[in-house]
Amino acid sequence: MNTEETVVENEAVEEQAQDITVIADPDAEKRSGVRELAQNPEAIAAETVKVVKEKPAAKPSFFIKKAARHVIKMDVLTSKEDGRVLSVSKTGLGIDFVKDFPFMVHTELVFEFSVPNYEDMSTYRQRSSVYRREAQQVIVDKLQLRNFMLVWHLKDWNLTDEDGKKVDLTIDSNGSLSEESLAMVYAISPTLLDVVMTIYEKEVLLG
Repeated sequence: MNTEETVVENEAVEEQAQDITVIADPDAEKRSGVRELAQNPEAIAAETVKVVKEKPAAKPSFFIKKAARHVIKMDVLTSKEDGRVLSVSKTGLGIDFVKDFPFMVHTELVFEFSVPNYEDMSTYRQRSSVYRREAQQVIVDKLQLRNFMLVWHLKDWNLTDEDGKKVDLTIDSNGSLSEESLAMVYAISPTLLDVVMTIYEKEVLLG
């Protein structure tokens, strides 16, 4: 191999190395549990503007109780013509849906989740970990991790069927959603479910 070929080959290797840097997931360490800081900026901002009247500050809560629940409320706009989901947002953004969007149907959805503890998250991360050869590191698959959170922690909602009747979720004896309920969950609009799970992960796992 002559000198020119060696130079060209070295440049190709350097370009591949740069590509690997781009491919590497910047959030991989955070999802794997490796982090130096955990915050929920939106929640902190909200706390700074709250006015608490004659009520003492709550004591710090460092331990997760098995009965702990986290409720997420969503504002959803759907088409009056065919019922398609057109907009999904977290409740409390100060939008006047009746005034600003009279041509669409506004529905407030509620999702109730249990809260994972450290043991739960450790198990989910282990089962969601895959080795990426191009990045030369073990990365937690975000979609698989989200699926574990969904299957094991979604406990209730107020979603209704086409007749307006509440669709009940059933939980198996091991604590996970039943196959029938999971099938219904997977049939939800992906946009709606993505927003709900993103908010849940951010509020429960602090980003």
